[in-house]
Amino acid sequence: MIGKESIGPLLGICYAAVFGTLFMVGLHGFWPDVSIWILVPLSAVFFVAFYVAGQWIHVRNEQNKKLPTSSKELRRRTKEFYDSLDSEGRPR
Repeated sequence: MIGKESIGPLLGICYAAVFGTLFMVGLHGFWPDVSIWILVPLSAVFFVAFYVAGQWIHVRNEQNKKLPTSSKELRRRTKEFYDSLDSEGRPR
């Protein structure tokens, strides 16, 4: 099983591979005369940029999980849950 510490880099690599490839295919379709000597460094730059973006998304998701929920929000969620049960006709 994958540990929590290795999910961030794995997510970054996945984002970099998918979005970097799509971006480079789109760039090559838009500008087909570009040299391979420009495409290779450009793809490396996009890979690094999308890798960092994937890491950032993972960190933001982890931070959102750790933020405390206010009591007002917790009461609202609880009331919404029980209202949904009532609307289905289930007893409390």
